[in-house]
Amino acid sequence: MTEYVEGELLFRFSRGIVVCKYDDTKFYRSTMLRVEGTKAVDFLTLRPTASAIASSTGDVMLIEVKDLTGHESRNRQRLLSGRLVAEVAQKVRDTLSGLFAAQRWDIPELRPFTRALFHNQHPPRIQVILFLEERKSASQLFPYKRRLADQIQLLNIKLRPFRAEGKIYNSRTLPSSYGWKVSRDVSESIS
Repeated sequence: MTEYVEGELLFRFSRGIVVCKYDDTKFYRSTMLRVEGTKAVDFLTLRPTASAIASSTGDVMLIEVKDLTGHESRNRQRLLSGRLVAEVAQKVRDTLSGLFAAQRWDIPELRPFTRALFHNQHPPRIQVILFLEERKSASQLFPYKRRLADQIQLLNIKLRPFRAEGKIYNSRTLPSSYGWKVSRDVSESIS
């Protein structure tokens, strides 16, 4: 199991999942940030799929983490206006651009992702996960399910050029089939 702390959240990734804290990589920090305004998602994962053919590596996930716990009211307009989704789409665009550059430089740390994306006879499915953690009571602020559906639809419209699929989850809704989980108690970390 691989663990990372992002803010006050502990992310645990199962064995078999290749994971990289992309926005903390030396390549991103020393090379990509030279391009003014460049952004990055928090995590990249490469997970095998049950239906993966021999020459396919599985799904590539780009995970952006937003912990709004205790700040839901301040972020309400950002959510409703679509600004948060636009920020995620920009980070996906810049991350994919960074992975293309990493492929050109043959960066070992990012090689599993660049090979999956750019050297694969059967291109992987690209999933973009906006991990949006909020208090349980945040749904009281406004109609949660409708807001969520609208944001997912907007996210998928913005991701269409990349043939990527967007999803929004939190620690209570994250499917166990993804092979990773999140908890608030970072003191649980064994690392």
